[in-house]
Amino acid sequence: MFQNKDLWRSLGNNAIYFCVHLLMIPVELAFAVLLNSKLRAAKFYKTMVFMPYIINGVAISYAFSYFFSPINGAFNNLLELLKLEMLKQNWLSDENIVNFVLAFVSLWRFSGYHIVLFTAALQSVNHDIIEAATLDGANAWQMFRYIQTPSIMLMVDFILFDNIRGAMQVFDIPFVMTNGGPGYASSTFTLYTIKTAFTFSNFGLASAMAVAIMAIIILIYVVQNKIIHKFILKGD
Repeated sequence: MFQNKDLWRSLGNNAIYFCVHLLMIPVELAFAVLLNSKLRAAKFYKTMVFMPYIINGVAISYAFSYFFSPINGAFNNLLELLKLEMLKQNWLSDENIVNFVLAFVSLWRFSGYHIVLFTAALQSVNHDIIEAATLDGANAWQMFRYIQTPSIMLMVDFILFDNIRGAMQVFDIPFVMTNGGPGYASSTFTLYTIKTAFTFSNFGLASAMAVAIMAIIILIYVVQNKIIHKFILKGD
């Protein structure tokens, strides 16, 4: 397992999903704070951001496969319409960008779920503390940094763990949109594990890989948790 270059490449592809989603978590939290404020039509926006999570992942993958198709895909046609023909690409067959395209699709699907969770957590913050901070002259950034975020650290911790689990176990989007191709350029650890078991009939290696991914998820979570408690919570 450790000597399999294609497996390591697949794990590297998982890292792209992990990093893209991780960088978006502060943005998702900021959107949740905005939706938790007295924003007009906030309920409508909450529904809209949550809708992609409700839709079946296979259906989303098929839809985006046509959207990014190099032949008659809507995205390239949209670039032509905007006079940006130089940006047209073979989005799902270029090894340099295919994983970022797939990570974008994953982000589009799951970000709304995180925003709704953050919004629910923010609604549980003690309003007396918020009112006291307002009276003391705290601005929006100070309220966000020193009151709202520390108050929902349990939810932040859960979403960070969910990001690790989801990124390491992503399957349906690369399977439907590219089947791990070209070659193993967009393969993921779970996709490679399933191919090892049911395509190559190597169930022993696949079982070892399944145990390994569980160990990797736990290891990343422990390291991430230590970093958060050392540099973020201590800073507060």
